[in-house]
Amino acid sequence: MKVFIISMRNLILGGIVFLIVLVAGIMLLVKDPLNVSDSYRPGGESIPASTVPVNKPVGTEKPSLNLDIQVDGTTAEVSLLTQNFEFIEENGDMSMEPVYGEGHAHLYLDGEAKGMVYQPEFFLKKLPKGEHELRVELNYSNHLPYKVEAVQKFVVK
Repeated sequence: MKVFIISMRNLILGGIVFLIVLVAGIMLLVKDPLNVSDSYRPGGESIPASTVPVNKPVGTEKPSLNLDIQVDGTTAEVSLLTQNFEFIEENGDMSMEPVYGEGHAHLYLDGEAKGMVYQPEFFLKKLPKGEHELRVELNYSNHLPYKVEAVQKFVVK
């Protein structure tokens, strides 16, 4: 009888661990803010993630980024003020050679990834009241970072 009690305890603990791992896996599948799961395309050309653009023209300065945030009610109008950087639309072709000084931005609100932006101006709508932190980083068209980012706090009243 004692062996059965120990085995039942282990069975219950194992079941709890299994449920926790299952729920965590489902949460990762459901919450995919940057569409990471879309990057796999069966039969598509493989591109190494470590490919760093090396075509930086001699004498070209590193891009810079500043934020201008105007809050109106629960909407924030954000302007990305850049130098030596041009926003380009995603064309879905990851095999294209990234060009220095071109790309898009990754957007993080209150530490949570919110997506990518391909224009220097956009709106954040239906923001909850309180203080928020916006972090934006510039990236090449292949999503590698320029290591240029700007962070700014703002308040929604």
